[in-house]
Amino acid sequence: MLAFKWAVLGLYMAKALSVSKALRILFYAFWLLQSAAPVVAFDRVLGHGGPVKDVALAPQGDLLASVSFDYSVVLWDSADFGEKYRLLGHNAPVVTAAFSPDGRFLATGGDDFLALIWDMTAIRNGADPAPIARFVHQGKIAHLSISADSSMLATASWDGGLRIWSLDTMTPITELRGHIGPVQAAQFIENGSQIISAGRDGHIRLWNLSEERYVRSLVKNGWGINALHVDENLRFIAFGGAQGAMKILSLDDRDIAVTLADGRDPVLAINYHPETQKLAFGTASGRVVIADMVHSAVINDFRATNGPVWGLAFLSHAASLVVAGLDDYFTTIPMETINLGGDPLGILGTKQRRFHPDTSTMSNGARQFAKKCSVCHSLDADYKRRAGPSLYGVFGRTAGTAPGYLYSDALKRSQLIWDEKSIAELFRAGPDIVTPGSKMPVQRIKRAEDRRDLVLFLQSATRP
Repeated sequence: MLAFKWAVLGLYMAKALSVSKALRILFYAFWLLQSAAPVVAFDRVLGHGGPVKDVALAPQGDLLASVSFDYSVVLWDSADFGEKYRLLGHNAPVVTAAFSPDGRFLATGGDDFLALIWDMTAIRNGADPAPIARFVHQGKIAHLSISADSSMLATASWDGGLRIWSLDTMTPITELRGHIGPVQAAQFIENGSQIISAGRDGHIRLWNLSEERYVRSLVKNGWGINALHVDENLRFIAFGGAQGAMKILSLDDRDIAVTLADGRDPVLAINYHPETQKLAFGTASGRVVIADMVHSAVINDFRATNGPVWGLAFLSHAASLVVAGLDDYFTTIPMETINLGGDPLGILGTKQRRFHPDTSTMSNGARQFAKKCSVCHSLDADYKRRAGPSLYGVFGRTAGTAPGYLYSDALKRSQLIWDEKSIAELFRAGPDIVTPGSKMPVQRIKRAEDRRDLVLFLQSATRP
């Protein structure tokens, strides 16, 4: 039986406090333990304009990549979390990232159906960051895996395909199809001669790459599988399902399987630290479960975010865990201070985030803005690195001309003037009709009254 370490020693007492370097906020939380309370210090690192979808640590350990709903990739100094580089190239939210084991490349994948390859050697040497290759699917790219020798990239996509690409020639090698529906994750094994994939169809499938053929299904979960990790040293497959189960399967004997933890919320993220042999799962409810894989025991089980955990990354020597979710920051948590269960960071007591404001006291126009526009757009002169430009002074402005924002060529060529009629039409017909080829996500407001109230709100709220 597994030994679950639960120790709920107290309640969150204080929050907030100091701001440093404008992009970094240091919070202090306290646990109450009789008269003496240990201090838990954790960093919330600001720099994105939308939810952070994934994080990945460079093999050298000095850089942390974060990818976001704001279409950007940011590379941070993993020691002080100062922003080092900002990479722009995706035309939709970026959802996954992976460094090559040799450190030469960073691969990023997004909702724009693209996997972009970045030359890390050139970026580190001061070159203007630009992707050196673009690999295309017909659906969202959900996960990336790079082979141990850094020669191949696997892209798992919602178009149902698992594609293999050469990182030596930047050309396609093959496509593997067998999952019914989206492919959610993949990982190379056996020195790149095989690959394991997980899908929404509930299967974990084994493929022979040298022969480009499907071998067999290793797992028939019954529920979709969202996250996967394979360790060839300890010989296990770890995976998390849509039903909330966090499971371990022997890589050699499929009859040996263990459920590390259960829950009602889908498992969305997984990360493994081979040096310390710690495995972390993240769920849709903000729960993080950490297991010691040597002893197959859960050592931490706590609430880390007020919303889904989309990305996890252990930093050097697993001294800290980085957690990314439905916020425009990521959180770094020192592991030595999180040996408790429950809600040690005081997440449950936090206020509503910008993406989920309390709309009960808002006007209808403000409510429409909060629901439809606020994730991507600022009302201030500064666009705040969000997915879309600032709406400050938008009335009378030619589309594609707000300063500081990187527009699509289609919008810059449109010659559209934003006014009451064009904004109302944008939400009646949709961006795919009014601004075809732009980055705007397709959304519409059905009720004429709601469109009118939104326009009236914007006329007031965006006035210089």
